[in-house]
Amino acid sequence: MGLEVGALEASELDLASGVLARAFRDNPLNRAVIRAGEARRERANRAGVRAYLPLARERAHVAVARADAALLGVLVATPPWRWPLPAPGPLGMLRLLFGQGFGVARRWSAVSRQLREHHPGQPHWYLATLGVEPGAWRRGAGRALLADLLARVDADGTSAYLETDRPELEPYYRGAGFAVVERIEVCGVPVLLMQRPARSASS
Repeated sequence: MGLEVGALEASELDLASGVLARAFRDNPLNRAVIRAGEARRERANRAGVRAYLPLARERAHVAVARADAALLGVLVATPPWRWPLPAPGPLGMLRLLFGQGFGVARRWSAVSRQLREHHPGQPHWYLATLGVEPGAWRRGAGRALLADLLARVDADGTSAYLETDRPELEPYYRGAGFAVVERIEVCGVPVLLMQRPARSASS
């Protein structure tokens, strides 16, 4: 299988939203915030991702991994000084509330506020989202997307930062140079805050 990493095209927004909706459907924070079954979690995820991906394409780095014309993974990262992304406009917010429900949207907003309090103050790349189609896990899409991002980070000579609610991914990110800087609890869910120190592209 030949993997290709490239920019997300406008024509792929719906496909990418579906990939991320399924990729994060069963994560602990997703369960804690949405408080519903698989189908409801996936629908709420899709509404949330579809609302913010167009904004991310304009102001952030959005990459996808493809294989044989199939979209397998999506990565969203903000360059230094580009975080946080702006909120959707009024129409986008209405669609978001309709797709997620007021309670879910309110809880996600509370999660964002809590995570924002721990965000680094110095310039850094922020790995906001890295999701792979569940059926394509362990086929290299996530690693290819992460390697592509970290090459950009190193070219900038800056640090990188991420949060994850999946503790089993700690060794994966450690292997890419990240280290846990803080362990917090959000909505009763343990969350790891991880940072990768700045390094040069040649190191």
